[in-house]
This record gives sequence, C-alpha cells and structure tokens, in this order.
Amino acid sequence: MAKERGLISPSDFAQLQKYMEYSTKKVSDVLKLFEDGEMAKYVQGDAIGYEGFQQFLKIYLEVDNVPRHLSLALFQSFETGHCLNETNVTKDVVCLSDVSCYFSLLEGGRPEDKLEFTFKLYDTDRNGILDSSEVDKIILQMMRVAEYLDWDVSELRPILQEMMKEIDYDGSGSVSQAEWVRAGATTVPLLVLLGLEMTLKDDGQHMWRPKRFPRPVYCNLCESSIGLGKQGLSCNRPITCVGARRL
Repeated sequence: MAKERGLISPSDFAQLQKYMEYSTKKVSDVLKLFEDGEMAKYVQGDAIGYEGFQQFLKIYLEVDNVPRHLSLALFQSFETGHCLNETNVTKDVVCLSDVSCYFSLLEGGRPEDKLEFTFKLYDTDRNGILDSSEVDKIILQMMRVAEYLDWDVSELRPILQEMMKEIDYDGSGSVSQAEWVRAGATTVPLLVLLGLEMTLKDDGQHMWRPKRFPRPVYCNLCESSIGLGKQGLSCNRPITCVGARRL
C-alpha cells in the first residue's frame, strides 16, 4: 500500500469538502477519542493504520461508510516515513498528528485558534516549544491545503520561510507557542489560508477584505504580500494600497 506521499485528486478533495460541510464534528473532539477514549486501541505512538484511519474519517465526517476510493486515497496521501521511524511500526501507517493538523486547517474557526491547535499537536512533551523540524511538519500540511485550494504554492513557501526566520530571531532553531501564534496572526496570506472568517479585519494599518486576485499582489505602502494567486485580501483604506505592484 505504501507509496510516495502525494495529493488526492481534485474530485476526491471536492467530495471531502462536501462531507465536511455537513459534519458537526471538530478535529479536537475526535482526537480525544484516539488519545484516551474508545479509539485509543488503534493508536501506536503517533501512528494509526488504515483501519484506525477509517474510524477517524467515519467519526469526523459523521458518515457510516466513507467510499473506499476516498479513504484509501486520503490514507496514501498521508503515508510518510517519519511515523515509522519514531514508533518502530513495520506496517503501513500514517501520523495521527499530521491527519489532525490537515483537517483542522480545513475546518471552520478562528485562524488564531488553528495556529494554537496545530502547535499543540506537535508539542508532544507539552513544554511550549517546537524545534524547526516539528514546525516544518505544520508548514507541510499548510502547503498541502494551499495546493488543494489552487494556490500558487511557489509564492507561499518563501513567505512562510521568511516568517520562520523572523520568529527564530536568535537562530536557536526552536519556536515558542506565543511566537508561533503571533507571527501567524500577522502574516496576511497565512490568515487567508487559515480561513479568515471576518468580512472586515482592521489590524491598525489596513482594513482587510477577502478578495480574489488573478496574480500575486503586494501593498504599495508597506511592501507586504496581500494576495497569493487566486485568493488574498484587499485594503479598504488608501486606494494606493491594493494592486499597486504585481509579479
């Protein structure tokens, strides 16, 4: 079953979104069942096999029978070597933290709450610190979601990398939860990706509105990126702020 990690098809992703629209469950609720509830029997370390993954989908999507082609495609898209290395499991598995992170990014909610939740997923020792490799796992899931949403990820990657440089100002390779949430909440393209639910957001300098752009757009005043590919934010204040400089 193992294969190189990849993306599910656009039609499978559309079907997944339909299921999520009708589900009332949150990832955090399902995760509790796998951590210390009736589903804990499916977990070994941070790894779950295909049967456990099917149970996760069944509970989270509130569907008795998730189509096999969809559950299998999703499972294979999450397969990765680091779960095997960390748990010494020899069978086909996926990381529960990766699965939970991915779905939490897609579901509704405040961007700040999503940033905090994804951080805690990988902060296994609960010391409030992540190293660079753990943060990379979160960013990887963000990149995957961006690809499904038809973003130009070649533009998103350097923005996230620059954000990480600003967080890790001392070059220690570690990031605190407060630093992670603060940086993410002030990175406009990331806020769009996380699902900015407000129709208008005033950050003190700009009044942002969701908008679709044909190409990446930058603010003419502060040089910050405000749009990636087909999605972004426009400023409602100075007319010179929006669309003044494009790639």
